Amino acid sequence: LNHRIPSSHPSRLPMSEPNEKQMKAAFKEGGKRGIEMEGASLAGLVWMNVAVHEAAGDAALLKEVIRGMNQEVDENAEDRKGGAGDIAKLVLSAGDDKLALRNHVPEKLVATLTAKEWMEFVVEKLGGKVTEASDSDAAGEVPLDEDKGRFPLKMRDEGIAVSIELLRGKGVFPEDSDDDDEEYIYGDDDLGV
Repeated sequence: LNHRIPSSHPSRLPMSEPNEKQMKAAFKEGGKRGIEMEGASLAGLVWMNVAVHEAAGDAALLKEVIRGMNQEVDENAEDRKGGAGDIAKLVLSAGDDKLALRNHVPEKLVATLTAKEWMEFVVEKLGGKVTEASDSDAAGEVPLDEDKGRFPLKMRDEGIAVSIELLRGKGVFPEDSDDDDEEYIYGDDDLGV
């Protein structure tokens, strides 16, 4: 069966400017994901790929997600958020009509790979375009193409794989290992907690 949603359906129409509730939700998701990333960085991983949901393929909301990730951690807060400002990240969000991507590379890491180079590599492989680019921040998008079977959710996963390929080529992302002896599980004892 063909379950295509007609292009006139409200879910397929271009999204209007995000409202305050959507911006807050995107910032909150970024804060939560940021603290998770900060934890992963304790194991030495400082180049990451992150799929998020609240941005729904919207560039402005994706920018807000990264703002939430990069916020300073309030050590006195009951619910810690943010803390990923020193981590290079590519954030991907699948919407109904496109895949939106945004990345951030801290100044201390741009000598290894700039945000612009990272974004160009990924969106070129996916058939999209860069919409904004500098050494530390870049954005891009890849449109839905039903005729070619190019759906945002599927492209999000492909984008992560393409990014990992580039990062491994730069020597900043761990290689897969089939050797069970080399797999580590980090628990509270390992992290000194």
